[in-house]
Amino acid sequence: MRRYLPFAIIGAVFLIAVGGGALLFHMKQQRIAAARAAAAAAAAKASSSRKVGADPPHVRGSTKAAVTLEEFGDFECRPCGDLSPVLEKIEQDYGADLRVVFRQFPLAMHRHALEAARASEAAGLQGHFWEMHDLLYRNRFIWPGAPAARKAFEDYAKSVGLDLERFKRDMDSEQVNARIVADRQRGASLGVDRTPVLFINNRQVPANSLNPPGLRAAMDAARDGKPSE
Repeated sequence: MRRYLPFAIIGAVFLIAVGGGALLFHMKQQRIAAARAAAAAAAAKASSSRKVGADPPHVRGSTKAAVTLEEFGDFECRPCGDLSPVLEKIEQDYGADLRVVFRQFPLAMHRHALEAARASEAAGLQGHFWEMHDLLYRNRFIWPGAPAARKAFEDYAKSVGLDLERFKRDMDSEQVNARIVADRQRGASLGVDRTPVLFINNRQVPANSLNPPGLRAAMDAARDGKPSE
């Protein structure tokens, strides 16, 4: 009997070690599961706190695009205007891989920004939002200093073939106002406090990356499914 005692002890120790390892493994798995559940709950909470914004949003590009770029912009904001041709070039280069969403975020510090947002939304009610969007940015050195910015907006409306009388009415409509308010609320829910602010696949692009190399790096990372730096 004594002869088998060491083997019995070794066996018992082995069983205890295996059992302890299994217990530790089980506890580790429980911790991982709990951490994942907490992360999922936090993500769900964050998602639920985000405002939807104007619906439907202004979208340019395929709904099947791998990358969605959401911009919060102000038509009188100089950096927004400077960024506009950069984004146009990126849209051209990435083609079907990119879907662009524009959100209204006119800043109170800009005298005509809200009126310009109204002009673009009024054009949108006639199916010409993007034409007005492009005109406002391309003429950004003209209309902000014009004696009557609204007259400039009406001229742009005529140039894209809008029903001018309807455009004038829509600029002052509650429907247009509600869309701008909804976009502002969405921006505020995402922490937007300036313009331009861009999100690529729901990740905010750092301010120091709002340039061609930085945006292309973020675009490529999103398209390839990699976390951006």
